[in-house]
Amino acid sequence: FKWRFGIYFPSIDSLEGQQAQAFVKAVAERSDNRLQIDIFPGGMLGFSSFTHHRVVGDGLLEMGTTMSAAMIESPEWETLSHTMLFTTRDEVETAWKIALPDLATAAERDFHTRLLGAFMAEPDHMLSKTALPTVESWKGHKYRAWQKQLACWFEQMGATPMVIPYNEAYTAMATGVVEGNSGGLQAALDVKLNEVTEYVSTGWTPNIPIYVTLVNEEAWNALPADLQQILSEEADKYFTTTTDAYWAALPQNMDSLVAKGMEKVDVSPEELDKGRAAARVCWDKWMGETTPEASALMTKILDGIGK
Repeated sequence: FKWRFGIYFPSIDSLEGQQAQAFVKAVAERSDNRLQIDIFPGGMLGFSSFTHHRVVGDGLLEMGTTMSAAMIESPEWETLSHTMLFTTRDEVETAWKIALPDLATAAERDFHTRLLGAFMAEPDHMLSKTALPTVESWKGHKYRAWQKQLACWFEQMGATPMVIPYNEAYTAMATGVVEGNSGGLQAALDVKLNEVTEYVSTGWTPNIPIYVTLVNEEAWNALPADLQQILSEEADKYFTTTTDAYWAALPQNMDSLVAKGMEKVDVSPEELDKGRAAARVCWDKWMGETTPEASALMTKILDGIGK
């Protein structure tokens, strides 16, 4: 069996790419090369990483990684995409465990895929051309929004969201189309966003991104049981080690950005409370508009993480 694996980030040398290489190597070794997986960085095959759930479901890739925030056709997946919902690794992993049965069902129902698992990257931070120490400081600025809940929150904060693909983020900030980006520090270093922004705000952590790997249903069913087991076991290791690597790198990533000339901006607890109140407006609006099942799952997640 020879599979194609579309990872999320557009570089094989990214942290995700390095971990993915170790994963596919382990699968090949344990399967005596009966299952060989070729890695393709996001965008290389002409598919946006944000569409990998549909691409995998259509059979154009046997396996692919996307973000939970991209899977908007499936309302259960949107429960994990709300801004300012998670502040710690424990919270996001607790939410994942609560939601997992519903998410697996939704992945099969809506995309004809099998949910292999996910890794949780470090918290997103705001990288911007102006300092953002208060809610007031957001007003009148334009920031890249890569998912609709983030766009809703930006509007509540008084900013203008602009939909810009990830591979265009650097150019958009360099040319002033947008003035900042919400994203991970590792990702910022990978694509050198420190060259086009000046400030990194430590308190505004809109998302803890969840990168989801899906397998085409027919491709999975075609594998013998022993290869399914090997793939599942090595995938579990891959998701754990990748999550660990992102979180372990968080402090040094911040130090690296500061060393490269960025200024770290601390946000007071009072201002963060205002930001969470703005985010809750978006949570409540979504819960009033989504399906009863997705709303019930969101309530279960909020209860589970004490929000």
